[in-house]
Amino acid sequence: MKDARDWVQLIFVVLGGVLALVAFFQNLRQRRVENALKFISLFRDGLQPDDLKHWHELFVSSSELAGAKHGQYKKEWEQFAPIAEYFKEGAPDGHAIARMATALDVVCHQVVSKVADPLTVYYELGQLLESMHDWLCAIPGVEGKKTLLESSYPSIARFFANYKPRPNGWPSRVYAFIE
Repeated sequence: MKDARDWVQLIFVVLGGVLALVAFFQNLRQRRVENALKFISLFRDGLQPDDLKHWHELFVSSSELAGAKHGQYKKEWEQFAPIAEYFKEGAPDGHAIARMATALDVVCHQVVSKVADPLTVYYELGQLLESMHDWLCAIPGVEGKKTLLESSYPSIARFFANYKPRPNGWPSRVYAFIE
């Protein structure tokens, strides 16, 4: 009788431990989602009033439909310029794109550090992240790095290297359409 009671106690202890672990990991996942939502909110609060408008203008003018090649945007009529102009002194947008890239790098750092949930961040900021990633990959880097992405925005680079949202088909919010 004592042996049976000991076995029952062991089963309850093991089941309790498994339940505690499952609850711990679910709580950890929920905390990452909450942190992601906080960082997304901080990103949006940090934007100046016309920042998204400047991003939209560059997004449209750097598309293939505008006639722009990768790494370029359409300035006027048939004039094209490198997107690198947006990351230099005297940027045409008052440094809105560079500010957004820096803020996105901070958010991506939290994701890469496993503090925030990557799916939530990508769902809310995916189109912005994709466009910044593409633009920054087209700009030559400094300090012996291949691109500006690797030299100045390493967390965005690590986010795309670690999670590969494009081939995994992650959904994201659409900020702009190109027609």
